[in-house]
Amino acid sequence: MNDDDELLDRLGRAIERPVPPPDPSRVRAVRDLAAERSPADHSPPLRSRRSLLGLGALAAGSAAAGVVVGGGLAALLIDDEPARQPLQAVDDLEVASGVTATASLIDHTWGLEVLLDVEGLEPGSPYRMVFVTTDGREVGAGGFVGTGQLMRCRNNGAVLKSDVARWIVLAPAGSEVVSAEVV
Repeated sequence: MNDDDELLDRLGRAIERPVPPPDPSRVRAVRDLAAERSPADHSPPLRSRRSLLGLGALAAGSAAAGVVVGGGLAALLIDDEPARQPLQAVDDLEVASGVTATASLIDHTWGLEVLLDVEGLEPGSPYRMVFVTTDGREVGAGGFVGTGQLMRCRNNGAVLKSDVARWIVLAPAGSEVVSAEVV
């Protein structure tokens, strides 16, 4: 499941989540307040009640339509390019002791993207990814903060895959934590 699928899944669960019943103590407080007033003070005419019920139904219908339209727009706007671009698995990862990782590459027309799943990085420590080009230059490809748990990272660099010799994840002190040759 990619990040976009996970977002849509969470959105779907949020929409389907039932509304909890009202707090009984608050319901009693409202009833007690209403009982203090005379029936003439708070009993709207029958016609008014119908209008209020109609407005409530209209509001509920509008909210439901908004959720459907919003969900449809979200599905259209979420970029699913990784599904359209072929993923190239990275087979020969070099990882530091205590670190596990898997990776894939996406060769975009605008640059290289690394999809990295990594675990075992020091929580709270900043890590950065660089691409080393075929002529020896280093091109920044983003970074992240370690969590100590499994992390799903997507790093991009403004350099074409054909111009990248290898990519490296560097720890704060500059040591290589994860690296791989680009073939």
